[in-house]
Amino acid sequence: MKSFILYIFLCCSTILFAQKTITATLQQQDSLLVDRFIEVDNFGASYVIKDNILIKRKDTKSWQYNNFQLGDITSVDILNPLKITLFYEDFNTVIVLDNTLNEIRRIDFNVIGEFKNLAAATTANDRNLWIFDTNTQQLEVFNYVQQKTHVKNLPISEKMITLKSNYNFCRVLTETTLYTYNIYGSLLSQQELTGVTDFSMTNTEVIFLKDEQLYFTNSEDVYLINVPSDRIAIKQFSLHDDILYIYDGIVLYQFQLKKPTKE
Repeated sequence: MKSFILYIFLCCSTILFAQKTITATLQQQDSLLVDRFIEVDNFGASYVIKDNILIKRKDTKSWQYNNFQLGDITSVDILNPLKITLFYEDFNTVIVLDNTLNEIRRIDFNVIGEFKNLAAATTANDRNLWIFDTNTQQLEVFNYVQQKTHVKNLPISEKMITLKSNYNFCRVLTETTLYTYNIYGSLLSQQELTGVTDFSMTNTEVIFLKDEQLYFTNSEDVYLINVPSDRIAIKQFSLHDDILYIYDGIVLYQFQLKKPTKE
């Protein structure tokens, strides 16, 4: 029910008019010299990319995966830490890794029956991927074991900026709109947005980046996130539970979000 309320909310609101704020309290900051901070998983392991190598760190242990023959890593999805999804756009290929970053599946979309030219690939439920095919401008739910598309949505006319997902929902951001779909292929909402360059999501919460400012939305309202520190150049960010991670290219900040409560 909360998810449904969020979809209605997203259809009817915009972050441009957000006047309420929520506080982000700094909990920790650590020097981090990597090319890209990915996220922290449910087990407390962190994932980064340095020199085109995916690195997983937990406590004193670390694991690495690289495949330089496939070019640069486009995206990493750690929704399921036991089946991590790597996407290499230059070679139209998806790699699935286990929890120690060993390769367990490779999907080369250049050689499957129905050729697809991917702009994005993330984790869905079971043995499925959310993929965006630029040939058709369509979002699909693709079973990588059967190598079949189970669900295909109507084409999106605009260029896709980024795509984020979980097991049940997928959101596609274009230059003007955020589309929300469920795993059955239904378009649940489309929110008109302009100038949003990235976002992070859970089932019922979304954080947007617009004009170097972060905004938090839930099923109730839209809030500007008040970060009580010197202005941070936001390179990457993610939300995990109530912790907001912001990486500026030199330091990884961890903020505790004081989320709004129902009155």
